[in-house]
Amino acid sequence: MPGPLQTQLVEVARRFVGHRPDRIERLGRGLINDTFHVQTDQGRFVLQRINTKVFPAPERIMDNLVRLQGALETRTDTPVRLPHVLLADDGRPWARDEAGSFWRMLELIEGSRTLPRLEHPGQAREVGRILGDFHRFAATLEPADFVVTLPNFHVTPVYLDALRQADADAGPERRGAEVDAALAIIDRHAELVHSIEDARQLGRIAERVVHGDPKLDNILFDQAGERALCLIDLDTIQPGLPHHDIGDCLRSCCNRSGKAADADAVRFDLETCRAILDAYAQHTGGVLDATEIGLLYEAIRLIPFELALRFLTDHLRGDRYFRVSTPGENLRKARVQLALLADIERKSSAIEQIIADAFGGAG
Repeated sequence: MPGPLQTQLVEVARRFVGHRPDRIERLGRGLINDTFHVQTDQGRFVLQRINTKVFPAPERIMDNLVRLQGALETRTDTPVRLPHVLLADDGRPWARDEAGSFWRMLELIEGSRTLPRLEHPGQAREVGRILGDFHRFAATLEPADFVVTLPNFHVTPVYLDALRQADADAGPERRGAEVDAALAIIDRHAELVHSIEDARQLGRIAERVVHGDPKLDNILFDQAGERALCLIDLDTIQPGLPHHDIGDCLRSCCNRSGKAADADAVRFDLETCRAILDAYAQHTGGVLDATEIGLLYEAIRLIPFELALRFLTDHLRGDRYFRVSTPGENLRKARVQLALLADIERKSSAIEQIIADAFGGAG
Protein backbone atom coordinates (compact mmCIF):
# COMPACT_ATOMS: atom_id res chain seq x y z
CA MET A 1 0.00 0.00 0.00
CA PRO A 2 2.41 2.71 -1.13
CA GLY A 3 1.52 6.36 -0.94
CA PRO A 4 -0.61 8.51 1.37
CA LEU A 5 -2.56 5.60 2.88
CA GLN A 6 0.62 3.84 4.02
CA THR A 7 1.92 7.06 5.57
CA GLN A 8 -1.41 7.58 7.31
CA LEU A 9 -1.42 4.02 8.66
CA VAL A 10 2.13 4.32 10.00
CA GLU A 11 1.35 7.53 11.83
CA VAL A 12 -1.87 6.19 13.35
CA ALA A 13 -0.22 2.92 14.42
CA ARG A 14 2.60 4.90 16.05
CA ARG A 15 -0.02 6.56 18.26
CA PHE A 16 -0.85 3.17 19.78
CA VAL A 17 2.49 1.33 19.87
CA GLY A 18 4.87 4.24 20.38
CA HIS A 19 7.14 3.64 17.40
CA ARG A 20 7.09 2.93 13.68
CA PRO A 21 5.61 -0.54 12.96
CA ASP A 22 7.58 -3.05 10.93
CA ARG A 23 4.75 -3.86 8.54
CA ILE A 24 1.11 -3.02 7.84
CA GLU A 25 -1.15 -4.93 5.45
CA ARG A 26 -4.85 -5.31 4.83
CA LEU A 27 -6.70 -7.90 6.87
CA GLY A 28 -10.01 -9.65 6.24
CA ARG A 29 -12.88 -8.82 3.93
CA GLY A 30 -15.23 -6.73 6.07
CA LEU A 31 -18.05 -4.85 4.37
CA ILE A 32 -18.09 -1.85 6.73
CA ASN A 33 -14.75 -0.97 8.38
CA ASP A 34 -11.20 -0.92 6.99
CA THR A 35 -9.01 -3.44 8.83
CA PHE A 36 -5.23 -3.84 8.84
CA HIS A 37 -2.68 -6.21 10.36
CA VAL A 38 0.14 -4.37 12.16
CA GLN A 39 3.46 -6.13 12.84
CA THR A 40 5.79 -4.62 15.47
CA ASP A 41 8.63 -5.84 17.64
CA GLN A 42 6.12 -5.81 20.52
CA GLY A 43 3.75 -8.18 18.77
CA ARG A 44 0.97 -8.16 16.20
CA PHE A 45 -2.17 -6.08 16.36
CA VAL A 46 -5.35 -5.25 14.46
CA LEU A 47 -5.82 -1.62 13.39
CA GLN A 48 -9.28 -0.56 12.25
CA ARG A 49 -10.73 2.58 10.74
CA ILE A 50 -14.35 2.76 11.83
CA ASN A 51 -16.84 3.71 9.14
CA THR A 52 -18.37 6.84 10.64
CA LYS A 53 -21.08 6.96 7.97
CA VAL A 54 -22.41 3.74 9.49
CA PHE A 55 -21.41 4.50 13.09
CA PRO A 56 -21.81 8.28 13.49
CA ALA A 57 -20.78 8.16 17.18
CA PRO A 58 -17.82 5.72 17.20
CA GLU A 59 -16.75 6.83 20.68
CA ARG A 60 -19.81 4.93 21.92
CA ILE A 61 -18.43 1.72 20.43
CA MET A 62 -15.24 2.13 22.41
CA ASP A 63 -17.10 3.06 25.61
CA ASN A 64 -18.97 -0.23 25.36
CA LEU A 65 -15.83 -2.23 24.60
CA VAL A 66 -13.94 -0.75 27.53
CA ARG A 67 -16.88 -1.40 29.84
CA LEU A 68 -17.18 -4.97 28.59
CA GLN A 69 -13.44 -5.51 28.96
CA GLY A 70 -13.59 -4.18 32.52
CA ALA A 71 -16.43 -6.55 33.38
CA LEU A 72 -14.49 -9.51 32.00
CA GLU A 73 -11.40 -8.59 34.00
CA THR A 74 -13.37 -8.91 37.23
CA ARG A 75 -14.68 -12.37 36.40
CA THR A 76 -12.89 -15.67 36.71
CA ASP A 77 -15.98 -17.80 36.23
CA THR A 78 -16.50 -17.25 32.50
CA PRO A 79 -14.61 -18.69 29.52
CA VAL A 80 -15.48 -15.65 27.41
CA ARG A 81 -12.49 -14.05 25.71
CA LEU A 82 -12.44 -10.86 23.66
CA PRO A 83 -9.58 -8.99 21.93
CA HIS A 84 -7.93 -6.55 24.33
CA VAL A 85 -8.29 -2.84 23.51
CA LEU A 86 -5.06 -0.80 23.28
CA LEU A 87 -4.79 2.81 24.46
CA ALA A 88 -3.45 5.61 22.27
CA ASP A 89 -0.72 8.02 23.37
CA ASP A 90 -3.28 10.33 24.98
CA GLY A 91 -4.72 7.52 27.11
CA ARG A 92 -7.91 7.10 25.11
CA PRO A 93 -8.91 3.77 23.50
CA TRP A 94 -9.11 5.42 20.08
CA ALA A 95 -7.43 8.06 17.96
CA ARG A 96 -8.36 10.46 15.17
CA ASP A 97 -5.99 11.28 12.34
CA GLU A 98 -5.53 14.68 10.70
CA ALA A 99 -8.40 13.96 8.31
CA GLY A 100 -10.72 13.21 11.21
CA SER A 101 -10.93 9.44 10.61
CA PHE A 102 -11.57 7.36 13.72
CA TRP A 103 -9.15 4.51 14.54
CA ARG A 104 -8.75 1.82 17.16
CA MET A 105 -6.19 -0.90 17.78
CA LEU A 106 -6.93 -4.32 19.23
CA GLU A 107 -5.01 -7.37 20.26
CA LEU A 108 -4.53 -9.88 17.46
CA ILE A 109 -5.54 -13.31 18.72
CA GLU A 110 -2.50 -15.41 17.89
CA GLY A 111 -2.97 -18.82 16.31
CA SER A 112 -6.47 -17.98 15.14
CA ARG A 113 -8.35 -17.97 11.86
CA THR A 114 -11.88 -17.72 10.55
CA LEU A 115 -13.65 -20.55 8.75
CA PRO A 116 -15.21 -20.10 5.31
CA ARG A 117 -17.82 -22.70 6.26
CA LEU A 118 -18.51 -25.34 8.88
CA GLU A 119 -17.29 -28.75 7.77
CA HIS A 120 -18.58 -31.02 10.56
CA PRO A 121 -20.90 -31.01 13.60
CA GLY A 122 -18.03 -30.52 16.04
CA GLN A 123 -17.35 -27.08 14.58
CA ALA A 124 -21.05 -26.26 14.75
CA ARG A 125 -21.14 -27.23 18.41
CA GLU A 126 -18.20 -24.91 19.02
CA VAL A 127 -20.18 -22.06 17.44
CA GLY A 128 -23.11 -22.78 19.74
CA ARG A 129 -20.81 -23.04 22.74
CA ILE A 130 -19.04 -19.73 22.20
CA LEU A 131 -22.26 -17.82 21.55
CA GLY A 132 -23.93 -19.51 24.51
CA ASP A 133 -21.01 -18.66 26.81
CA PHE A 134 -21.16 -15.04 25.67
CA HIS A 135 -24.91 -14.76 26.24
CA ARG A 136 -24.62 -16.38 29.67
CA PHE A 137 -21.96 -13.83 30.65
CA ALA A 138 -23.86 -10.94 29.05
CA ALA A 139 -26.99 -11.87 31.01
CA THR A 140 -25.13 -10.80 34.18
CA LEU A 141 -24.58 -7.28 32.79
CA GLU A 142 -26.97 -4.36 33.08
CA PRO A 143 -28.12 -3.30 29.59
CA ALA A 144 -28.64 0.28 30.77
CA ASP A 145 -24.88 0.53 31.38
CA PHE A 146 -24.26 0.15 27.65
CA VAL A 147 -25.05 2.73 25.00
CA VAL A 148 -26.64 2.18 21.60
CA THR A 149 -23.97 2.29 18.89
CA LEU A 150 -26.24 1.66 15.92
CA PRO A 151 -29.75 3.10 16.38
CA ASN A 152 -32.63 0.98 15.05
CA PHE A 153 -30.35 -2.00 14.47
CA HIS A 154 -32.59 -5.08 14.13
CA VAL A 155 -35.74 -2.96 14.42
CA THR A 156 -37.19 -4.67 11.38
CA PRO A 157 -40.14 -2.33 10.68
CA VAL A 158 -37.62 0.48 10.17
CA TYR A 159 -35.86 -1.58 7.48
CA LEU A 160 -39.13 -2.25 5.67
CA ASP A 161 -40.00 1.46 5.71
CA ALA A 162 -36.55 2.25 4.31
CA LEU A 163 -37.09 -0.26 1.49
CA ARG A 164 -40.45 1.24 0.62
CA GLN A 165 -38.87 4.67 0.37
CA ALA A 166 -35.90 3.40 -1.65
CA ASP A 167 -38.31 1.65 -4.02
CA ALA A 168 -40.26 4.86 -4.51
CA ASP A 169 -37.08 6.85 -5.19
CA ALA A 170 -35.18 4.36 -7.37
CA GLY A 171 -34.50 5.11 -10.99
CA PRO A 172 -35.07 2.62 -13.84
CA GLU A 173 -31.40 1.59 -13.86
CA ARG A 174 -31.92 -0.03 -10.45
CA ARG A 175 -35.17 -1.80 -11.29
CA GLY A 176 -35.96 -4.89 -13.34
CA ALA A 177 -37.65 -8.27 -13.14
CA GLU A 178 -35.39 -9.58 -10.35
CA VAL A 179 -36.11 -6.56 -8.16
CA ASP A 180 -39.84 -6.88 -8.79
CA ALA A 181 -39.74 -10.57 -7.90
CA ALA A 182 -37.88 -9.87 -4.66
CA LEU A 183 -40.32 -7.10 -3.73
CA ALA A 184 -43.23 -9.47 -4.33
CA ILE A 185 -41.76 -12.04 -1.93
CA ILE A 186 -41.20 -9.32 0.66
CA ASP A 187 -44.80 -8.14 0.31
CA ARG A 188 -46.04 -11.66 1.01
CA HIS A 189 -43.93 -11.80 4.19
CA ALA A 190 -44.52 -8.26 5.46
CA GLU A 191 -46.04 -9.54 8.70
CA LEU A 192 -42.63 -10.93 9.66
CA VAL A 193 -41.36 -7.46 10.55
CA HIS A 194 -43.56 -7.51 13.67
CA SER A 195 -42.87 -11.05 14.87
CA ILE A 196 -40.11 -10.13 17.32
CA GLU A 197 -40.45 -6.37 17.57
CA ASP A 198 -44.03 -6.51 18.88
CA ALA A 199 -42.93 -8.88 21.65
CA ARG A 200 -40.20 -6.42 22.64
CA GLN A 201 -42.55 -3.44 22.56
CA LEU A 202 -45.15 -5.29 24.65
CA GLY A 203 -42.55 -6.24 27.26
CA ARG A 204 -42.89 -9.96 26.66
CA ILE A 205 -39.14 -10.24 26.09
CA ALA A 206 -36.45 -8.12 27.69
CA GLU A 207 -33.37 -6.53 26.22
CA ARG A 208 -29.95 -7.83 27.21
CA VAL A 209 -26.41 -7.01 26.17
CA VAL A 210 -25.86 -8.76 22.82
CA HIS A 211 -23.08 -9.10 20.26
CA GLY A 212 -25.25 -7.92 17.37
CA ASP A 213 -23.40 -9.64 14.52
CA PRO A 214 -22.26 -13.19 15.47
CA LYS A 215 -21.98 -14.53 11.94
CA LEU A 216 -19.38 -17.19 11.14
CA ASP A 217 -16.91 -14.58 9.83
CA ASN A 218 -16.87 -13.04 13.32
CA ILE A 219 -15.88 -16.20 15.19
CA LEU A 220 -12.18 -16.99 15.50
CA PHE A 221 -11.15 -20.65 15.58
CA ASP A 222 -7.77 -22.17 16.34
CA GLN A 223 -5.50 -23.05 13.42
CA ALA A 224 -6.81 -26.62 13.38
CA GLY A 225 -10.34 -25.28 12.96
CA GLU A 226 -11.60 -27.35 15.88
CA ARG A 227 -11.89 -24.94 18.83
CA ALA A 228 -13.69 -21.59 18.79
CA LEU A 229 -11.54 -19.01 20.56
CA CYS A 230 -13.47 -15.76 20.64
CA LEU A 231 -15.98 -13.45 19.02
CA ILE A 232 -14.70 -10.44 17.09
CA ASP A 233 -16.21 -7.42 15.29
CA LEU A 234 -17.65 -5.91 18.45
CA ASP A 235 -19.06 -2.67 17.03
CA THR A 236 -22.68 -3.67 17.61
CA ILE A 237 -22.37 -4.76 21.23
CA GLN A 238 -25.28 -2.89 22.76
CA PRO A 239 -28.68 -3.51 24.38
CA GLY A 240 -30.69 -5.85 22.16
CA LEU A 241 -32.35 -9.24 21.89
CA PRO A 242 -30.55 -12.59 21.93
CA HIS A 243 -33.02 -13.72 19.26
CA HIS A 244 -31.31 -11.57 16.67
CA ASP A 245 -27.91 -12.99 17.62
CA ILE A 246 -29.18 -16.56 17.39
CA GLY A 247 -31.00 -15.95 14.13
CA ASP A 248 -28.00 -14.28 12.53
CA CYS A 249 -25.63 -17.01 13.69
CA LEU A 250 -27.85 -19.72 12.22
CA ARG A 251 -28.47 -17.72 9.06
CA SER A 252 -24.74 -17.53 8.52
CA CYS A 253 -23.73 -21.04 9.55
CA CYS A 254 -26.61 -23.16 8.26
CA ASN A 255 -26.46 -21.88 4.69
CA ARG A 256 -23.80 -24.39 3.69
CA SER A 257 -23.72 -22.99 0.15
CA GLY A 258 -22.38 -19.69 1.46
CA LYS A 259 -23.52 -16.14 0.92
CA ALA A 260 -21.91 -16.06 -2.53
CA ALA A 261 -23.98 -18.99 -3.79
CA ASP A 262 -26.61 -18.81 -6.47
CA ALA A 263 -30.07 -18.48 -4.93
CA ASP A 264 -31.14 -21.80 -6.44
CA ALA A 265 -28.40 -23.62 -4.48
CA VAL A 266 -29.25 -22.21 -1.05
CA ARG A 267 -30.22 -24.70 1.63
CA PHE A 268 -30.71 -24.44 5.41
CA ASP A 269 -28.79 -27.35 6.92
CA LEU A 270 -30.76 -28.98 9.73
CA GLU A 271 -27.89 -30.91 11.27
CA THR A 272 -25.80 -27.78 11.59
CA CYS A 273 -28.77 -26.05 13.20
CA ARG A 274 -29.21 -28.93 15.63
CA ALA A 275 -25.55 -28.99 16.66
CA ILE A 276 -25.43 -25.22 17.22
CA LEU A 277 -28.66 -25.04 19.22
CA ASP A 278 -27.86 -28.11 21.31
CA ALA A 279 -24.54 -26.61 22.39
CA TYR A 280 -26.01 -23.14 22.81
CA ALA A 281 -28.78 -24.39 25.09
CA GLN A 282 -26.29 -26.39 27.14
CA HIS A 283 -23.97 -23.43 27.66
CA THR A 284 -26.58 -20.77 28.37
CA GLY A 285 -27.88 -22.84 31.25
CA GLY A 286 -31.48 -21.68 31.19
CA VAL A 287 -30.83 -17.99 30.46
CA LEU A 288 -33.76 -17.90 28.00
CA ASP A 289 -37.24 -18.23 29.48
CA ALA A 290 -40.16 -20.10 27.91
CA THR A 291 -41.50 -17.03 26.09
CA GLU A 292 -38.09 -16.30 24.58
CA ILE A 293 -37.65 -19.91 23.50
CA GLY A 294 -41.10 -19.83 21.93
CA LEU A 295 -39.99 -17.04 19.60
CA LEU A 296 -36.78 -18.67 18.36
CA TYR A 297 -38.29 -20.10 15.16
CA GLU A 298 -39.62 -16.64 14.31
CA ALA A 299 -36.10 -15.25 14.85
CA ILE A 300 -34.63 -17.87 12.52
CA ARG A 301 -37.10 -16.80 9.82
CA LEU A 302 -36.72 -13.11 10.55
CA ILE A 303 -32.99 -12.53 10.13
CA PRO A 304 -32.60 -13.65 6.48
CA PHE A 305 -35.75 -11.67 5.68
CA GLU A 306 -34.36 -8.60 7.45
CA LEU A 307 -31.02 -8.91 5.70
CA ALA A 308 -32.80 -9.22 2.36
CA LEU A 309 -34.56 -5.93 3.13
CA ARG A 310 -31.22 -4.26 3.85
CA PHE A 311 -29.43 -5.64 0.78
CA LEU A 312 -32.29 -4.74 -1.54
CA THR A 313 -32.58 -1.25 -0.07
CA ASP A 314 -28.88 -0.69 -0.62
CA HIS A 315 -29.16 -1.93 -4.20
CA LEU A 316 -32.01 0.48 -4.91
CA ARG A 317 -30.05 3.35 -3.32
CA GLY A 318 -26.94 2.71 -5.38
CA ASP A 319 -24.85 0.54 -3.02
CA ARG A 320 -24.12 3.18 -0.39
CA TYR A 321 -23.90 0.99 2.72
CA PHE A 322 -22.53 -2.48 1.94
CA ARG A 323 -19.29 -2.53 0.00
CA VAL A 324 -19.68 -4.30 -3.36
CA SER A 325 -17.18 -5.56 -5.91
CA THR A 326 -19.55 -5.93 -8.88
CA PRO A 327 -22.78 -4.23 -9.98
CA GLY A 328 -25.89 -6.04 -8.77
CA GLU A 329 -24.09 -7.76 -5.88
CA ASN A 330 -26.49 -6.45 -3.25
CA LEU A 331 -29.47 -7.58 -5.33
CA ARG A 332 -27.97 -11.06 -5.65
CA LYS A 333 -27.36 -11.20 -1.90
CA ALA A 334 -30.96 -10.18 -1.25
CA ARG A 335 -32.17 -13.03 -3.48
CA VAL A 336 -29.94 -15.50 -1.60
CA GLN A 337 -31.45 -14.44 1.73
CA LEU A 338 -34.99 -14.77 0.41
CA ALA A 339 -34.15 -18.23 -0.92
CA LEU A 340 -32.81 -19.15 2.52
CA LEU A 341 -36.04 -17.91 4.10
CA ALA A 342 -38.05 -20.10 1.72
CA ASP A 343 -36.05 -23.19 2.68
CA ILE A 344 -36.41 -22.40 6.38
CA GLU A 345 -40.17 -22.25 5.92
CA ARG A 346 -40.19 -25.55 4.04
CA LYS A 347 -38.39 -27.09 7.02
CA SER A 348 -40.42 -25.33 9.72
CA SER A 349 -41.61 -28.51 11.48
CA ALA A 350 -38.10 -29.96 11.65
CA ILE A 351 -36.62 -26.69 12.95
CA GLU A 352 -39.29 -26.32 15.60
CA GLN A 353 -38.59 -29.88 16.73
CA ILE A 354 -34.86 -29.11 16.94
CA ILE A 355 -35.64 -26.12 19.15
CA ALA A 356 -37.90 -28.21 21.38
CA ASP A 357 -35.26 -30.93 21.70
CA ALA A 358 -32.46 -28.47 22.48
CA PHE A 359 -34.36 -26.44 25.06
CA GLY A 360 -36.60 -29.16 26.47
CA GLY A 361 -37.25 -28.42 30.10
CA ALA A 362 -35.54 -25.00 29.89
CA GLY A 363 -37.21 -21.76 30.82
